[in-house]
Amino acid sequence: MTEDNREANAVDELARGGQSLDAAATLIAAGLHADAVSRAYYGAYHHLRALLYSRGLEPRSHAGALHLLNVEFIRPGVLASANNRLLSGLQRSRELADYDPAVLFSADDAQVALDDARAFAAEVRRMLKAAGIAPPGRG
Repeated sequence: MTEDNREANAVDELARGGQSLDAAATLIAAGLHADAVSRAYYGAYHHLRALLYSRGLEPRSHAGALHLLNVEFIRPGVLASANNRLLSGLQRSRELADYDPAVLFSADDAQVALDDARAFAAEVRRMLKAAGIAPPGRG
């Protein structure tokens, strides 16, 4: 990533994250709760990538993105440590939703995952807006 495309990459990730959150809401309405949990995680994950890209950081994996979140935002106190737990929990739920057919998710489980992902996304969007990075038309 170059300095020139850093902001563009962040904005692209915000758009992808917003689409994933919209998909999660649609999947909840359709009764597809495990799929909604998975999409909620990806909504938060794309917002995390946007945040990292805004600083010129390129995670190579999901674990790498969480590591960079801790190093760059949690430890310095820029973001509350609750965000680490939130993202780790969403990631674990996504893994169960995608790979363990014995685990069932209720509508409430899916809604909590979506609400958590939306809360993280809103915080990221607030931070990026304050940094002068204009997110696409979601609030």
